[in-house]
Amino acid sequence: MNHRFLLPASLLICLCLIVAGCSPKSPGATPPGDESKQLSWPSQAEVVSLIDEVILKLNEGKINVDEAIAQIKEVIPKPPGYPSRPIEYIVPWGEGGGSDMYARHIGSDASKIMGVPVIFNNMPGGGGEVGLAYLLTQPADGYTIYGAIANQVINDAAGTQPHSFTRDVEFIIRNQGATELFWVRQDSQFKTWEDMISFAKSNPGKVKVCGAGVMGDDELRIAYINRELGVELVYVPYDAVGTRVSSLLGGHVDVMHETAGTVIDLFHAKQIRPLAVGGPARFVDLDPDVPCTEELGLKLPIGRWRGIVTVKGVPSEIVDYLHNVFYAASQLPYYREYEKKFFQHLARGYLSSADFKNYCENEKNAVEVLLKELGYKK
Repeated sequence: MNHRFLLPASLLICLCLIVAGCSPKSPGATPPGDESKQLSWPSQAEVVSLIDEVILKLNEGKINVDEAIAQIKEVIPKPPGYPSRPIEYIVPWGEGGGSDMYARHIGSDASKIMGVPVIFNNMPGGGGEVGLAYLLTQPADGYTIYGAIANQVINDAAGTQPHSFTRDVEFIIRNQGATELFWVRQDSQFKTWEDMISFAKSNPGKVKVCGAGVMGDDELRIAYINRELGVELVYVPYDAVGTRVSSLLGGHVDVMHETAGTVIDLFHAKQIRPLAVGGPARFVDLDPDVPCTEELGLKLPIGRWRGIVTVKGVPSEIVDYLHNVFYAASQLPYYREYEKKFFQHLARGYLSSADFKNYCENEKNAVEVLLKELGYKK
């Protein structure tokens, strides 16, 4: 053997290893902010497509849930070193409510995908603003996330807080869309949406519609309908869903604006029926013959959606990673079964980070106008 070539050969091997180690084999191989990483990091849409392929195999019975989670881990690029400790999930409402159930169901498989616990911290108060104020004091490191709902956009539009929801957070994902419908008693004189609107036009102030609370999405939607159709529907606020149901069944109001899952038993019992879906698409699984308001010419603002945001300034790679993880979790059976049980699957809920942000900004602008018309904002 010629020993003169041993040293150059070893140096050549080391050099190759160094070059290989510096070359980004995957989007997670280079530090956040590195220019080469920016060129190779896949978009949310690209990763969603890969996740969907895994979910398709799961749904076809070719793999089980554990195998699906393992494959999902492989297709979601990870930022270097993240996550290395538990993720705190701020739930700005009490335990057992809709937002709490959403968080715990989607967080279960998200934790398995990330390999770290998701710690749920219920911080009720101020229509979600107590929890939001806490979020905004946390470091922009991706270890604190927040379960947002429509209230945050309404509060932002009202300008009642020292912060701005749409300006001061990073939007991760929206998973749930609005599932409200306009319900009447089974024996109501209004057989269709057109019947109700026609009567309201001929009888200003005679049609009463109940909803949840004051200055919420229900009242804003009724105000929008009044403006767009030139009617005078009277909004009647009730905080408790039981009171709203009793008011409708007792004949104290004519119409109830309520989510499908909350009153589905009454629908199946043929005590109530829907006149229209308050959104952009029919709920075919509920009743394919019931129209949606968008096909009736009404693009209703706001709605009881749910999504996840984090602190402003969290690196985009971490935001993408969280988006991809929570999208994947929303496609797995544990979360899917929960959505179907409460009829959350009826609406088109998913929005990417960018679409979620744009949606909330547009929603805020529309709500500001309505709040001024209602006298809630000067």
